[in-house]
Order: sequence, then structure tokens, then C-alpha cells
Amino acid sequence: MLRLEMLPARCGDCLLLEYGPPGSSRLVVIDGGLGETATVLWKRLESLRHQRGVETLEIELLIVTHIDNDHIVGIIELLKAGHPTLKIHDIWFNGRPQLMGLPAAGSPAPVGSSRPDDLLGGADAGAAAATLPTPADLLGPRQGDELSGLLAARKLPWNAHPYWQGRAVMVPEQAALPLITLGGGLRLTVLGPTFPRLYKLCEGWLDVLGGTDEAPAASVDGPADLLGRSDAWPPSWSDAVAGDTSAANGSSIMLLAEHDGRAILLAGDGYAPDLARALERLRQERGLGEGRLPLDAFKLAHHGSAKNLDAAVLDKVDCSRYLISTDGSTHKHPDHQALLRILRHAPRRPELLFNYEVPTTAPWRDGRADVVGLGFQNYATRFPARPGEGLSLEL
Repeated sequence: MLRLEMLPARCGDCLLLEYGPPGSSRLVVIDGGLGETATVLWKRLESLRHQRGVETLEIELLIVTHIDNDHIVGIIELLKAGHPTLKIHDIWFNGRPQLMGLPAAGSPAPVGSSRPDDLLGGADAGAAAATLPTPADLLGPRQGDELSGLLAARKLPWNAHPYWQGRAVMVPEQAALPLITLGGGLRLTVLGPTFPRLYKLCEGWLDVLGGTDEAPAASVDGPADLLGRSDAWPPSWSDAVAGDTSAANGSSIMLLAEHDGRAILLAGDGYAPDLARALERLRQERGLGEGRLPLDAFKLAHHGSAKNLDAAVLDKVDCSRYLISTDGSTHKHPDHQALLRILRHAPRRPELLFNYEVPTTAPWRDGRADVVGLGFQNYATRFPARPGEGLSLEL
């Protein structure tokens, strides 16, 4: 069994991945939404603990994909509570220690290399390093690195897998994509971030912590960013494509999760070009050539933002289920163009799965005839059975 649950996390992500035989399945938590989501997540975990009749619920892995508030704050609140009935075997999070340990410039060597010249990309990297500041210089004084401080103070396992050895979770430029197998046989192929994206995060660290990395939400004068602001029903196609520029989003941990012949792509808030390049690498590593990578589900990046999904990604996967986690607040996700791109490029009749039934998502069910009437392929939709429950997909 492979089961993904999108808990109600408002504009954020809080995912529960369950895998293995019923009755003895294992758990991975990915992101924790906003602060209020910590209560939702804790109640769900406690429900699972009671169902299993155990004193301690074990989490194989907890992943914080990146430092945006709508992904990280709920995890901070959960860990602050120090629940004694919860045991976490490892936490993947690229915080201050991992960023401070990055080289100044160049392409990092595969994880495990300890030679500075390897990390900097060889003899020529020394000159580049001399002209660019180190991540330690860029990060400046410690401000608001709450989760990093919490993990260190509690001495929790942090990027502890032998592959990482406490270093940053990232994709090497040359070596094969990292493939980590957890207890119970869940295979996680890491698709991002790359070194350049983590270095970019260091360059904008104080802006990110100060909340200015992304444009603010809607104001009385209208939305400050372009995410969803021009959407109107019925949707209309546009050939224009604008990419994400948020340093925090670009640093997202992106994964392919596989178990027992099933596969789910989990894109965090990562950049579309980065994901496309990683998928191309994966196709070649697996000998697929120009063939599409088979997927059972694709959890869209950045809550269905058009800035984080393009044809280059969609043309590399064979998928019929696309999951969107958002209540439509803040940036009015999902964007019409993102979903229209799915309808144009999906090789099979797609299903759009939402964890909220709200004004930005319900028209995709109620106005399906409008969309099909525009010449797009037919599709299905799925919503939570009850409001406030989130949505689960079992494969």
C-alpha cells in the first residue's frame, strides 16, 4: 500500500505518506503548514497511534521541504510541544548548519566527499571561490533560524542518514540522483534542490527570514504578485510562461516516492526547470530514453502555481492524478494556466484532486463543461468527503 494524505493546511502543505502492509504500515511526514496546522497534524498522528494500539507512534522520516512559513511553522510548533508519544527516526531539513557547510562556488562533489577542492569543482574553483562570498558570509548573524535551533537543542536526528551525514540534502551535479531506501522499502529519489539553488537561498537569507522573498498577498490596491490575479471563469489559454524567482521555493526538497510498484512525485514548491532537468536525468538513469516516467500521482509544486509547472515537466511524465493542496487564500491558487497545461499535456484523461472545496477549486468540477467546450480534454475531479477533512489517495 502507498497512501498520500493532504491534510487541511490552508494555503500550505502538510502531507502524510503511509506505506507498507495494512496494520504494520510506516509513516513519513512532509511539511507542517502554518502554525495552526500543528494541531491538525498532531490530532491525525494521535488518531493513528490509537488505531494501532501503541504507546509510541514512530515516524520513519519527517521532511521540511523549505523554510517558507506555510511549510515550516507547523513543524516548529509540533516539535516545540515535545510530544512523548511521538518518535522520529530522521528529519530532513536544510537549515543553518547545512548551508554554512556549503562551498563558496562551483559544483559540489557527490555527498561523502570531504576534500574542499572536490566540493568546489576542481582546481579552477579556487579562483571562483575567491571572488564569491562563502555561504557563511552571506547568512550573516543568526536571526529567526528557529527550527535549526530547536533541532540542535533537542538533539533530534537531523539529516542523519549515512548518505547525508548531517550535510545538506541536495542533488549532486555529476553523480547519480540520490536514492534513499527507508525501513519498510520506501524508495526516495531526491530530485532537488541543487547547489546553485541553496547558494541562492544563502544570498537572500535575511530577506527570506524577513518575509520579503516573495511578493505579499493581496492588498486594497489589488494583488502584488501575478499568481492567480487575472483568473476569471471560464478559463482562457495563454502561451505566456513566467517562472518562479523565490529563493526559498527554489531550495525545496523534491522527491519521487516509490513503494511496491507505485510512484508519487512530490515537488514541494520547486522550480519547474529544475524539476524538468531532474526528471530528464532520472529518465536517462533508468534507461527510459524519450519515454515518459510512469507515475501514479503528482503532487503539484507551489499549490498549483503556473510559475512552477510547465510543458517541459508534464511531457516527461505519464500520470493521470494531479494533487493540489490549497484553500485558495494568499495567492488564490491553483492558477488556471497550471491546470489547463495539465489538460493539454496529460497523455491520459486526468483527475484533479483538491484538499479544499473553495471558490478557486469548485469551478473545476461545476464548470467542467465550460473547460471541455474550449477544446480541452475531459477530466475528473475529487474533493474531500467532508469539509475540513483533507483528502487521501490510496494506491
